[in-house]
Order: sequence, then C-alpha cells, then structure tokens
Amino acid sequence: MQTLLDLDQLRTFLLIAETGSFTKTADSVFRTQSAISMQIRRLEERIGKPLFARDGRNLLLTPHGEKLLTYARRLIELNNETVTSFRTDRLQANIRIGLPDIYLEHMIHDALQPIFRDYPAIETIIHCEPTDALIEHIRRGALDLALITQSTGQKRSEVLNTSRFVWVTSDDNSPHEQAVIPLAMNRTNCAWRKVLTDSLNTIKREYRIVLSTSSARSIIMAVRSGSAISILPDNMVGSGMRVLNEQDGFPKLPACALSLIRAQGIHAPAIDLIAGTIQSSFRRTIRYPELT
Repeated sequence: MQTLLDLDQLRTFLLIAETGSFTKTADSVFRTQSAISMQIRRLEERIGKPLFARDGRNLLLTPHGEKLLTYARRLIELNNETVTSFRTDRLQANIRIGLPDIYLEHMIHDALQPIFRDYPAIETIIHCEPTDALIEHIRRGALDLALITQSTGQKRSEVLNTSRFVWVTSDDNSPHEQAVIPLAMNRTNCAWRKVLTDSLNTIKREYRIVLSTSSARSIIMAVRSGSAISILPDNMVGSGMRVLNEQDGFPKLPACALSLIRAQGIHAPAIDLIAGTIQSSFRRTIRYPELT
C-alpha cells in the first residue's frame, strides 16, 4: 500500500529546518519537545530514511532531509492553494509585508497581482526598509512576512534567489579612481555596509561616505550619477552602471541570498497564501526598476 504523508508532520519538519532546533520549533507552536520529536520519528518511519543528524550542537538535514525539503514546501503550498481556492470570498486579512525598496516594483507588479485580483478582502500593508530593520520587525511580530538579503553564510529561512555582491561604479565617470573613494552605502548596522567596509579595510583603501541611506534606489542613483561607488547583488546591476573587479583593484565579494522570513508560529491561511505567491514569483527572474 502506498505511504501517505501527514501535512502536520511536514509543517513541523519545515519549522525545524527553518529554526535549526526542536526546542525553538516546540516553543513556536506551543507544544512539548517530546511531541515534536514524536512527529519527526513518525515522519521518518513513513519516509523510511533519517531526516536530521547532529554535528556537535548543530542540527543538520541529512541528504534525505534535503530532498524532502523541496517536496514538503511544494506539498504545503499546494495544500494552502487548494484550500483557499474554495473560500476566496471569505478570506479576509491585513497582511504586513516588509522588503528592501529595490524589490518593490517586482512585488507590486508580479508577486501580489494574483492577490489583488482574486482576493479583494485581503489588504496588503508594505514597509520598505533594509534587512537589519526587517529582521527586527519580524522578531517583534511587527511584520508577518519579509524579504531579506543576506550573505549565504548566515542563517536564513526560505531562499528564493542567490547572487553575488559586486562593486559598481558609473558607466560615464570613474569615482573609484579617486585617492579617497566616495561611497554610497546603507545605514549603520546593515549587513551590506559591513561587507563593503570590511573589504576596503582589507585592501587598505581610504574611503569617505558621501551617502548613507536606507534606500537601495538612492544608492543606485548615486552610483549612476558618478558621485560614488557601492556594492549590489549582481542581478541588480542595470543600465548606467558597470562592475569593478580585481583588475580594477577591488576584491571579490561574498555570495548573497534573497530569502523569505515570517513571524514564527503564525500560519493564517492568508499569510500562507501570500507567502506561497511570493515564493513562486521571486524564484523566477526578478523585475528591477529602471531608474532615470
């Protein structure tokens, strides 16, 4: 007889993969750790393979767990989509979404279009802020969902796209050739800013900050105007900019990931629906604004 998977066990499996902890997962769903452990044991019995392994204090997915992760996400998304499709007119909610402003056009024009069209009783409230602020808002429960950009070495949740940070300057000017490099960067405590300054300190290049902002769009405008250089994920580089590399005297930068995070323990149907829509949309090519 064919084995049927339990959706509650899959949800628990996804939470553990997200938090990296049985204890944190138990706390987020208000259950005991033994109950969570039992769910995973039963899921492993259904699959017939171990899903998690210990490396010291770290809880890691086994190769079988990594394989199940993709299927589990798809199954949960399909379940949510199926259920909500039968109650479109009854689905009402105010959903708070945070993201860096560079992703706003894609969010409005692509990701949320099905929600605007098919779910008139769902109100989406969008906050544009940098990653560090968004993570704090999620931690405090001030946002339901957030898109964040982090280096790939950092802990994250649902990875939607990966890219690499690159140095960018103007197509028409050469501010990077100045003795003291003018920089446009995110505000203090932003992860992007630390990547930028740490790299320049490593190669002992002097710099001055000409623009500190929470707006990625403002940084792009400063770079295009020739007023400063900065760093961006490589898939954000557009017209009016060119990439600087090691031949220009600038070191290789780390990879970064665009990820979706959500407030822990909240699985309202409307939030699950929008999370699934965002995941599907941002896994495809992202639309960036052509600023003039």
